[in-house]
Amino acid sequence: MAEGAADLPVALLVIVGLLTGGGLVVLLRRMPWEALFVPGRAELFVAAFLTLLLIWSLRAQVVDGLALHLMGMAAVTLIFGWQLAILLAFLVTGMLGLFGVLPMAMVPLTVLLAGALPVAVTWGLLRLTETRFPPHMFIYLYGVAFLGGALSAAVTVLGTGVIHALFTELAWSEVYRDYVRYLPLLILPESVVNGIVITAMVVLRPGWLATWSDERYLHGR
Repeated sequence: MAEGAADLPVALLVIVGLLTGGGLVVLLRRMPWEALFVPGRAELFVAAFLTLLLIWSLRAQVVDGLALHLMGMAAVTLIFGWQLAILLAFLVTGMLGLFGVLPMAMVPLTVLLAGALPVAVTWGLLRLTETRFPPHMFIYLYGVAFLGGALSAAVTVLGTGVIHALFTELAWSEVYRDYVRYLPLLILPESVVNGIVITAMVVLRPGWLATWSDERYLHGR
């Protein structure tokens, strides 16, 4: 997650803020609110919000303005779908800003890098497996949940590193040495955590997964 607003250009933060704000307005207008009125769904959304708030607050600061932490966005995307997953990222990041864990100026950029980007990767991976691979449960679990968690961590860390290398005084060699090279330490736990959560839900509560279908993954194979 990107944390340091002081070293990033104000123009960049303003542009990202405007784009993110506009995206939020469009998202709210097209949000499938009816999904939250399914019995137990709102409680699950609140539980996911509190869980993300906790794990996003626990971070390892590796260099000024850059930190590593578990995200869980692949699991959230598979549970709620991409729209509600991005909304969760907005809510969690905004709350971290209000609590002072994250500078308010960095909230829009963090939503983009740690929220929308991993959601897009996970959703794209899901659609790819649905169109290019057989409808098998293990493809959903390992090809989307586990791999989606790993790729989510990779795109967030690399995206954050590139932004800081391009728009701050940090050289790419410094960003790589003090931040990006620790990516392998995050990829494994991120993929395992997301994969275990989704596996447990497939076994115990498949109805909680917006992207799961018994007809497709069990009966249709």
